[in-house]
Amino acid sequence: MTMASLYSQIIPPFSPNSRIQVSSSSLSLKFSRRVVKSGLYSAEHLDLNAQNVDKVLDDVRPYLIADGGNIDVVSVDDGIVSLKLQGACGSCPSSTTTMKMGVERVLKEKFGDAIKDISQVDESQGQAATVDSVNAHLDILRPAIDNYGGSVQVISIVGGDCLVKYIGPPTIGSGIQAAIKERFPDVLNVHFIT
Repeated sequence: MTMASLYSQIIPPFSPNSRIQVSSSSLSLKFSRRVVKSGLYSAEHLDLNAQNVDKVLDDVRPYLIADGGNIDVVSVDDGIVSLKLQGACGSCPSSTTTMKMGVERVLKEKFGDAIKDISQVDESQGQAATVDSVNAHLDILRPAIDNYGGSVQVISIVGGDCLVKYIGPPTIGSGIQAAIKERFPDVLNVHFIT
């Protein structure tokens, strides 16, 4: 087996212009290669639309959910992306930093000049806490919780205590507690049962 054939087996082809040069005293690899990463920073080209923005945000959501929030794509129109920080992230004093330094940076890295502006839509706060309203609020977190093999369901709200059946990672559980307390000021305590 020659050196060239050995290296061609262990080094994947990079492009039609790739070549391996072997001489008696040295091995020279000449190639052109486009780096392909997986996930958020993949080389996959995505058009700027709501579905693709949501797809890119899936890589950011676990961090937001761990802090009791989430993010929703409201609209994508002519390069303007409207997003809504939800749960604890919606009224957090650091929400502007989260939006600019985290979310906006990630979206601009993926979509580049296609994004003209990213705007944050305010979330209304202070809704009365009922089992139905809290469960509806948790709907924004359920897809991510499901991805971690978990589940969440509000069982009852009595006085300032909210009883929640939760199965999943503790960090996500802390986020759920924060999301409920932030959105529903009359809930003073969130208790989990399994």
